[in-house]
Amino acid sequence: MSRKLQIVLPDPVATQLEELAVAAGEPLATIARQIVRDGVGVAAKSGKVKAPRPAATVVGEANGRPRWLEPYGGDPDWRQEMWGQVVALHGRYPRQLQDVKDGWWTDESQTETLCALAVWRAQIDDTGQDPREELVFQAQLADYAHTLRQQGGSITKAWQPGAPPQEWAAGLAPRH
Repeated sequence: MSRKLQIVLPDPVATQLEELAVAAGEPLATIARQIVRDGVGVAAKSGKVKAPRPAATVVGEANGRPRWLEPYGGDPDWRQEMWGQVVALHGRYPRQLQDVKDGWWTDESQTETLCALAVWRAQIDDTGQDPREELVFQAQLADYAHTLRQQGGSITKAWQPGAPPQEWAAGLAPRH
């Protein structure tokens, strides 16, 4: 999030700022923003102000795909990591995920949902600062558990976490 501020500078300082902007070939506001940001950074390092917490982001792969989606062309490392994260998610929330069907990895929607929840959980665990993030995650997990229960009428076998099946490891499940 950003905020727009207006500041008043004495003429000599404004003139110097304009000279810096011209020399850098940048708009005046861009140079002013950089100088203010750098000055606040120095104050934070010296302890005069509290350092800002890093913005929580979900970083995609180098190709721009979100982490919960398999990279184009397949990726065995992604499959191994994601399987482990989904197993960990199920281990952490066995009651909410008790109705996950065996073979969920053959259903693109189920795969994307479980992987997204696993990545989201890891993000909160690693960088979460705001309790509202946890509350939103828990609400979404409850909604997903409800959806799984609704679909459960056709459940033939509940998924039991363990080693990935050959079709997952080999990349034979649907590509995203």
